[in-house]
Amino acid sequence: MSTLSLSSALFVVAATAGGGGVAWLATSLHYRTKLAELGAQFEQAERAKQKAQELAMQSRQQVEALQQALSEAKRDGVIQNAAASARAEAVAVQAAKAAREKARASLIAELDAADAAEAAAERPAHGFADTQPLRQR
Repeated sequence: MSTLSLSSALFVVAATAGGGGVAWLATSLHYRTKLAELGAQFEQAERAKQKAQELAMQSRQQVEALQQALSEAKRDGVIQNAAASARAEAVAVQAAKAAREKARASLIAELDAADAAEAAAERPAHGFADTQPLRQR
């Protein structure tokens, strides 16, 4: 068996204590950095929460103002007049669309009749196709 001398034992104890101190220092710095990052994230989340609350308050005020304006407009009859004019405009658009469709249908019928008459005039009486298209008629 070998025995450690007092200086060797003190060296081992001092090295162990020094290693423990270095490990504690590294761990302390690591977790202090993590805590600082998490604290910054928390502060940013708090600021975002405050901003969201302010925007929610503003939107509530805007909704309230719009509801008041709507109730005043209903009271004054503006909404009914706008709805009536919108209905009249929709009827006018529908009538214009119907007239356009009727004119289109009549134009197509005229063009079909003209094509049929033209095709009948170009077709020979015997019904066979002309095999000499460059011949003078």
